[in-house]
Amino acid sequence: MPNPLPLPMRILVKGASTVGWLGEMGGPPSDLGFPRAIEAALYRAGRPAEVRALTVASERTKTAARRWEREMVGYSPDVVILVYGHYETVHLFLPRWLERHANSLNVPPRKWSTLYRDRLLHPVWMFLARMQARADTRLDSTIRRSRPRLVAADLEKVINHTQELGSPLVYLFELIRPAKRYQSWFPGMAERIDVMNATVEDLVHRIGKPNVRYFRVSELVEQYANGDLEVATPDGFHFSPYMHGKIGEALAREIDEWAGQQQMFDVPVKRTRTRGTASPENAS
Repeated sequence: MPNPLPLPMRILVKGASTVGWLGEMGGPPSDLGFPRAIEAALYRAGRPAEVRALTVASERTKTAARRWEREMVGYSPDVVILVYGHYETVHLFLPRWLERHANSLNVPPRKWSTLYRDRLLHPVWMFLARMQARADTRLDSTIRRSRPRLVAADLEKVINHTQELGSPLVYLFELIRPAKRYQSWFPGMAERIDVMNATVEDLVHRIGKPNVRYFRVSELVEQYANGDLEVATPDGFHFSPYMHGKIGEALAREIDEWAGQQQMFDVPVKRTRTRGTASPENAS
Protein backbone atom coordinates (compact mmCIF):
# COMPACT_ATOMS: atom_id res chain seq x y z
CA MET A 1 0.00 0.00 0.00
CA PRO A 2 1.20 3.55 -0.68
CA ASN A 3 2.07 5.77 2.24
CA PRO A 4 -0.98 7.69 3.52
CA LEU A 5 -1.10 11.42 2.86
CA PRO A 6 -2.47 14.21 5.07
CA LEU A 7 -5.77 15.78 4.15
CA PRO A 8 -5.13 19.08 2.32
CA MET A 9 -6.75 22.11 3.86
CA ARG A 10 -9.31 24.04 1.86
CA ILE A 11 -8.92 27.80 2.19
CA LEU A 12 -11.39 30.26 0.67
CA VAL A 13 -10.44 33.93 0.25
CA LYS A 14 -13.16 36.39 -0.71
CA GLY A 15 -13.22 40.12 -1.26
CA ALA A 16 -12.92 42.99 -3.69
CA SER A 17 -9.83 43.98 -5.66
CA THR A 18 -7.66 44.14 -2.52
CA VAL A 19 -7.53 40.34 -2.65
CA GLY A 20 -6.39 39.79 -6.22
CA TRP A 21 -4.91 43.04 -7.53
CA LEU A 22 -1.29 44.04 -7.01
CA GLY A 23 -0.19 47.64 -6.64
CA GLU A 24 2.42 46.93 -9.33
CA MET A 25 0.89 44.67 -11.97
CA GLY A 26 2.69 42.99 -14.85
CA GLY A 27 5.68 41.76 -12.88
CA PRO A 28 7.38 38.34 -12.86
CA PRO A 29 5.50 35.10 -12.06
CA SER A 30 6.96 35.23 -8.55
CA ASP A 31 4.75 38.26 -7.78
CA LEU A 32 1.98 36.45 -5.93
CA GLY A 33 -1.19 37.82 -4.44
CA PHE A 34 -1.53 36.98 -0.77
CA PRO A 35 -3.92 34.01 -1.38
CA ARG A 36 -1.28 32.28 -3.50
CA ALA A 37 1.42 33.37 -1.05
CA ILE A 38 -0.54 31.56 1.70
CA GLU A 39 -0.55 28.39 -0.39
CA ALA A 40 3.16 28.63 -1.14
CA ALA A 41 4.08 29.23 2.51
CA LEU A 42 1.98 26.31 3.72
CA TYR A 43 3.56 23.95 1.22
CA ARG A 44 7.00 25.11 2.35
CA ALA A 45 5.93 24.25 5.89
CA GLY A 46 4.87 20.77 4.76
CA ARG A 47 1.17 21.56 5.08
CA PRO A 48 -0.72 20.79 1.85
CA ALA A 49 -3.50 23.25 1.06
CA GLU A 50 -5.81 24.26 -1.73
CA VAL A 51 -6.47 28.01 -1.78
CA ARG A 52 -9.40 29.33 -3.78
CA ALA A 53 -9.66 33.11 -4.27
CA LEU A 54 -12.98 34.60 -5.39
CA THR A 55 -12.41 38.29 -5.99
CA VAL A 56 -14.37 40.86 -8.01
CA ALA A 57 -13.40 44.53 -8.18
CA SER A 58 -15.69 46.74 -6.09
CA GLU A 59 -17.61 43.80 -4.66
CA ARG A 60 -19.77 44.78 -1.71
CA THR A 61 -20.31 42.81 1.44
CA LYS A 62 -23.99 42.31 0.73
CA THR A 63 -23.04 40.44 -2.46
CA ALA A 64 -20.93 38.04 -0.39
CA ALA A 65 -23.90 37.46 1.92
CA ARG A 66 -26.09 36.71 -1.10
CA ARG A 67 -23.67 34.25 -2.68
CA TRP A 68 -22.42 32.36 0.38
CA GLU A 69 -24.43 29.20 -0.38
CA ARG A 70 -23.21 28.94 -3.97
CA GLU A 71 -19.58 29.63 -3.08
CA MET A 72 -19.17 27.81 0.23
CA VAL A 73 -21.51 24.86 0.72
CA GLY A 74 -20.07 22.59 -1.97
CA TYR A 75 -16.47 23.63 -1.33
CA SER A 76 -16.82 23.31 2.48
CA PRO A 77 -13.71 25.36 3.34
CA ASP A 78 -11.63 24.78 6.48
CA VAL A 79 -10.49 28.41 6.52
CA VAL A 80 -12.45 31.45 5.29
CA ILE A 81 -10.75 34.85 4.81
CA LEU A 82 -13.12 37.77 4.23
CA VAL A 83 -11.69 41.08 2.99
CA TYR A 84 -14.78 43.28 2.93
CA GLY A 85 -15.93 46.78 3.81
CA HIS A 86 -13.27 48.52 1.72
CA TYR A 87 -15.47 49.46 -1.20
CA GLU A 88 -18.17 50.79 1.11
CA THR A 89 -15.69 53.41 2.39
CA VAL A 90 -14.59 54.75 -1.01
CA HIS A 91 -17.42 56.99 -2.23
CA LEU A 92 -19.40 59.49 -0.24
CA PHE A 93 -22.44 59.36 -2.52
CA LEU A 94 -21.62 58.19 -6.07
CA PRO A 95 -23.50 54.93 -6.79
CA ARG A 96 -21.68 51.67 -7.40
CA TRP A 97 -23.35 50.98 -10.76
CA LEU A 98 -21.98 54.24 -12.17
CA GLU A 99 -18.51 53.66 -10.76
CA ARG A 100 -18.40 50.14 -12.21
CA HIS A 101 -19.74 51.35 -15.55
CA ALA A 102 -17.16 54.14 -15.79
CA ASN A 103 -14.20 51.97 -14.72
CA SER A 104 -15.17 48.57 -16.08
CA LEU A 105 -12.40 46.17 -17.07
CA ASN A 106 -14.71 44.56 -19.65
CA VAL A 107 -14.92 47.14 -22.42
CA PRO A 108 -15.68 45.92 -25.97
CA PRO A 109 -13.08 47.07 -28.54
CA ARG A 110 -15.62 48.89 -30.69
CA LYS A 111 -15.33 52.35 -32.20
CA TRP A 112 -18.71 53.49 -30.88
CA SER A 113 -17.82 52.24 -27.39
CA THR A 114 -14.49 54.07 -27.42
CA LEU A 115 -16.12 57.31 -28.55
CA TYR A 116 -18.85 57.01 -25.91
CA ARG A 117 -16.36 56.44 -23.12
CA ASP A 118 -13.86 59.08 -24.25
CA ARG A 119 -16.30 61.84 -25.19
CA LEU A 120 -19.16 61.34 -22.73
CA LEU A 121 -18.73 58.80 -19.93
CA HIS A 122 -15.21 59.67 -18.78
CA PRO A 123 -15.76 63.48 -18.69
CA VAL A 124 -19.06 63.06 -16.82
CA TRP A 125 -17.51 60.66 -14.33
CA MET A 126 -14.53 62.95 -13.68
CA PHE A 127 -16.85 65.93 -13.14
CA LEU A 128 -18.98 63.99 -10.65
CA ALA A 129 -15.87 62.64 -8.87
CA ARG A 130 -14.54 66.19 -8.44
CA MET A 131 -17.89 67.34 -7.06
CA GLN A 132 -17.87 64.44 -4.65
CA ALA A 133 -14.31 65.25 -3.52
CA ARG A 134 -15.38 68.84 -2.78
CA ALA A 135 -18.40 67.67 -0.85
CA ASP A 136 -16.23 65.20 1.04
CA THR A 137 -14.15 68.08 2.42
CA ARG A 138 -17.20 70.09 3.51
CA LEU A 139 -19.57 67.45 4.87
CA ASP A 140 -19.19 64.97 7.69
CA SER A 141 -17.24 62.17 5.98
CA THR A 142 -19.07 59.54 8.03
CA ILE A 143 -22.53 61.00 7.51
CA ARG A 144 -23.78 57.72 6.03
CA ARG A 145 -23.54 55.92 9.35
CA SER A 146 -25.66 52.97 8.28
CA ARG A 147 -22.93 51.66 5.97
CA PRO A 148 -20.61 50.18 8.65
CA ARG A 149 -23.57 48.69 10.50
CA LEU A 150 -24.88 47.04 7.33
CA VAL A 151 -21.41 45.69 6.49
CA ALA A 152 -21.14 44.20 9.97
CA ALA A 153 -24.63 42.70 9.70
CA ASP A 154 -23.78 41.08 6.35
CA LEU A 155 -20.45 39.76 7.65
CA GLU A 156 -22.17 38.33 10.70
CA LYS A 157 -24.66 36.58 8.44
CA VAL A 158 -21.84 35.03 6.40
CA ILE A 159 -19.96 33.97 9.53
CA ASN A 160 -23.04 32.38 11.09
CA HIS A 161 -23.58 30.38 7.90
CA THR A 162 -19.94 29.26 7.78
CA GLN A 163 -20.25 27.87 11.30
CA GLU A 164 -22.84 25.45 9.96
CA LEU A 165 -20.19 23.99 7.65
CA GLY A 166 -17.95 22.54 10.34
CA SER A 167 -16.80 25.63 12.27
CA PRO A 168 -13.96 26.75 9.97
CA LEU A 169 -11.33 29.27 10.99
CA VAL A 170 -12.57 32.71 9.87
CA TYR A 171 -10.56 35.90 9.41
CA LEU A 172 -11.91 39.42 8.97
CA PHE A 173 -9.38 41.91 7.61
CA GLU A 174 -8.32 45.27 8.94
CA LEU A 175 -8.52 47.83 6.12
CA ILE A 176 -5.68 50.19 5.24
CA ARG A 177 -6.12 53.91 4.62
CA PRO A 178 -5.53 55.15 1.05
CA ALA A 179 -2.06 56.38 0.16
CA LYS A 180 -1.38 59.94 -0.98
CA ARG A 181 -2.37 59.31 -4.60
CA TYR A 182 -6.05 58.94 -3.68
CA GLN A 183 -6.32 61.17 -0.63
CA SER A 184 -7.33 64.19 -2.75
CA TRP A 185 -9.94 62.19 -4.66
CA PHE A 186 -11.47 60.66 -1.53
CA PRO A 187 -10.73 63.11 1.31
CA GLY A 188 -13.06 61.42 3.80
CA MET A 189 -12.14 57.83 3.03
CA ALA A 190 -9.52 57.55 5.80
CA GLU A 191 -12.09 58.50 8.44
CA ARG A 192 -14.64 56.10 6.96
CA ILE A 193 -12.07 53.30 7.05
CA ASP A 194 -11.35 54.01 10.73
CA VAL A 195 -15.06 53.70 11.54
CA MET A 196 -15.38 50.54 9.42
CA ASN A 197 -12.38 48.91 11.12
CA ALA A 198 -13.73 49.69 14.58
CA THR A 199 -17.14 48.27 13.62
CA VAL A 200 -15.73 45.04 12.18
CA GLU A 201 -13.34 44.53 15.11
CA ASP A 202 -16.26 45.06 17.50
CA LEU A 203 -18.17 42.39 15.57
CA VAL A 204 -15.35 39.89 16.14
CA HIS A 205 -15.31 40.67 19.88
CA ARG A 206 -19.09 40.37 20.04
CA ILE A 207 -19.10 36.96 18.31
CA GLY A 208 -16.48 35.85 20.81
CA LYS A 209 -15.37 32.62 19.13
CA PRO A 210 -11.69 31.57 19.09
CA ASN A 211 -12.02 30.51 15.45
CA VAL A 212 -13.33 33.95 14.34
CA ARG A 213 -10.41 36.38 14.28
CA TYR A 214 -9.51 39.94 13.30
CA PHE A 215 -6.36 40.14 11.18
CA ARG A 216 -4.33 43.33 11.71
CA VAL A 217 -2.66 44.40 8.48
CA SER A 218 -1.35 47.72 9.85
CA GLU A 219 1.16 45.87 12.02
CA LEU A 220 2.65 44.23 8.93
CA VAL A 221 2.75 47.56 7.08
CA GLU A 222 4.62 49.01 10.06
CA GLN A 223 7.01 46.06 10.22
CA TYR A 224 7.79 45.59 6.53
CA ALA A 225 7.21 49.07 5.04
CA ASN A 226 8.05 51.27 8.05
CA GLY A 227 4.43 52.34 8.09
CA ASP A 228 4.81 54.03 4.69
CA LEU A 229 1.61 53.56 2.68
CA GLU A 230 3.35 54.74 -0.49
CA VAL A 231 5.59 51.68 -0.21
CA ALA A 232 2.95 49.24 1.01
CA THR A 233 0.30 50.32 -1.54
CA PRO A 234 2.18 51.90 -4.47
CA ASP A 235 -0.93 52.56 -6.57
CA GLY A 236 -2.75 54.12 -3.63
CA PHE A 237 -5.09 51.23 -2.82
CA HIS A 238 -3.56 47.81 -3.50
CA PHE A 239 -0.69 46.06 -1.76
CA SER A 240 2.71 45.77 -3.40
CA PRO A 241 3.85 42.26 -4.38
CA TYR A 242 6.21 42.33 -1.40
CA MET A 243 3.42 43.21 1.04
CA HIS A 244 1.15 40.57 -0.51
CA GLY A 245 3.89 38.04 0.20
CA LYS A 246 4.35 39.13 3.81
CA ILE A 247 0.59 39.12 4.44
CA GLY A 248 0.35 35.62 2.98
CA GLU A 249 3.26 34.37 5.10
CA ALA A 250 1.77 35.82 8.30
CA LEU A 251 -1.60 34.24 7.61
CA ALA A 252 0.04 30.92 6.72
CA ARG A 253 1.84 30.81 10.06
CA GLU A 254 -1.41 31.32 11.98
CA ILE A 255 -3.31 28.84 9.81
CA ASP A 256 -0.55 26.24 10.17
CA GLU A 257 -0.63 26.61 13.95
CA TRP A 258 -4.42 26.23 13.98
CA ALA A 259 -4.29 23.20 11.67
CA GLY A 260 -1.78 21.56 13.98
CA GLN A 261 -4.50 21.47 16.64
CA GLN A 262 -7.04 19.80 14.33
CA GLN A 263 -6.86 16.00 14.31
CA MET A 264 -8.34 15.77 10.81
CA PHE A 265 -5.12 17.17 9.31
CA ASP A 266 -2.83 14.65 11.03
CA VAL A 267 -0.98 12.22 8.79
CA PRO A 268 -2.92 8.93 9.06
CA VAL A 269 -1.03 5.97 10.47
CA LYS A 270 -0.24 3.37 7.83
CA ARG A 271 -1.85 0.06 8.66
CA THR A 272 0.28 -3.00 8.01
CA ARG A 273 -0.66 -6.65 7.94
CA THR A 274 1.77 -9.41 8.86
CA ARG A 275 1.39 -13.11 8.08
CA GLY A 276 -0.89 -14.82 10.54
CA THR A 277 -2.09 -11.56 12.06
CA ALA A 278 -5.50 -10.11 11.39
CA SER A 279 -5.53 -6.62 9.97
CA PRO A 280 -7.15 -3.87 12.09
CA GLU A 281 -10.06 -3.79 9.67
CA ASN A 282 -10.80 -7.50 10.17
CA ALA A 283 -9.98 -7.76 13.86
CA SER A 284 -12.96 -8.43 16.07
